[in-house]
Amino acid sequence: MIRLSDQYGRITALLRSKRKKLKSLLALPLLLSFIVISCEEDPAHIGGDILPGSDFDNIAAVDTFRIDLYTQYSESAISMIPRVSYLGQTLDPYFGLTEADFVAQLRLGLAWPGTGISGIDSVELSLDIVDVVGDMGEGIGLNLYEVDEYLSKDSAYMTNRDVPVKDLMQVAGIPGLEEGADTVLSIPLSKTFGNYLLRDTSKLFIRNDTADFRTFFNGLYFEIVSLEEDRSFMLELDVYSPNTRIVVYYRDADNRQMQYHFTIPVVMEGVEYSVVYNRFSHDYTRADPDKEIKYINEPVKDTLAYAQSKNGVYTSLAIPGLENFRSEMPVAVNKARLYIPVYLDQEDYTEDMVPENLLVRYDSAGIKRIIPDYELDPAFLDGVYSKVNNRYEINIASFVQQYLEGDIAEPVIEIFLPERSSNNLIMKANRGADEGVRFELTYTYFE
Repeated sequence: MIRLSDQYGRITALLRSKRKKLKSLLALPLLLSFIVISCEEDPAHIGGDILPGSDFDNIAAVDTFRIDLYTQYSESAISMIPRVSYLGQTLDPYFGLTEADFVAQLRLGLAWPGTGISGIDSVELSLDIVDVVGDMGEGIGLNLYEVDEYLSKDSAYMTNRDVPVKDLMQVAGIPGLEEGADTVLSIPLSKTFGNYLLRDTSKLFIRNDTADFRTFFNGLYFEIVSLEEDRSFMLELDVYSPNTRIVVYYRDADNRQMQYHFTIPVVMEGVEYSVVYNRFSHDYTRADPDKEIKYINEPVKDTLAYAQSKNGVYTSLAIPGLENFRSEMPVAVNKARLYIPVYLDQEDYTEDMVPENLLVRYDSAGIKRIIPDYELDPAFLDGVYSKVNNRYEINIASFVQQYLEGDIAEPVIEIFLPERSSNNLIMKANRGADEGVRFELTYTYFE
């Protein structure tokens, strides 16, 4: 196979030898098209057959190149003010065990009426469940811990951090919910829990210039407890819903029946939000031995690559050959598209388990950013699963253009799934020309 660098140099020389002709034909821009798919060529010898046509007005080239896909995983990721939080655990034959829980800072639902307390009648925790994924069944418990640190909106909280807690405040039972349930779950709590929250009513205020309720009671750590290790389910909660709250029913000094609310307020302009962060842990050794992901964070090519929701594994790939064009600018990228084939085993990973969408990001000075094509228009990025072709198509023209112009450092992207995705992704990787990942590039070269 002829090296891309050799052939690209040949074409450049030929183009420059016909400079006058090209200048007179700028109305007919040169179009070069590359189709890039997986093969077993050494990365240092990336190349292709670039053959000129009958003249130099239009040059088309097709070849196969290596795009190596590697499965990556980072335990540390920032939980960015999640709208949805999770409770549960899922067990997958390919991805092993995933566990999820969360921490929330409570706020006051209303001003304290100042009428005193003669007794607590009951306490109720309400959770706005927007979805149930998997078989929840019965026998599920919920542990509530008081957090032993001040939760600051100016701090970054990682999804794998250990939560410093005080004593366990409550162990509550959760009724079983059917898969797909959308409901408000009501969980009775003990009177002791209510007495503890209201033990000093002088602290029931919120102010930014002094210690307030957020310092008096830092927040709650919600942890699910299942009686069976192989139970696989996930509760999705709208934590900012007005239906997610704690209500203490009490009698005031005049023995009148009263109630007091603690909430997690929605993010709104002019209203300071509560601190909430999600926690995820992944144990890939819990997968089936014959389906377990073999290489994570290793420079070893596998025939499969993976992407997982809840800050799990993702796939990294480098687009070869683009560095050759940087020295030949200006180049206008007309089309840059990735074709990602999906692996199906028709047993534990079938078509109905494939995520509807995937996302693409890149590393910018240590910060993960969505590629600019998505920011311009999510519909243009595409990334939608095609059942007909059993693949994803991803447009990355803006990313490639910005790389060629030097605004992006490396032609490396990462395929990942949004946190809320209920399904995981298995891709065909590092295979031959018939099954591999394809990259198609069309551009105009201006002499």
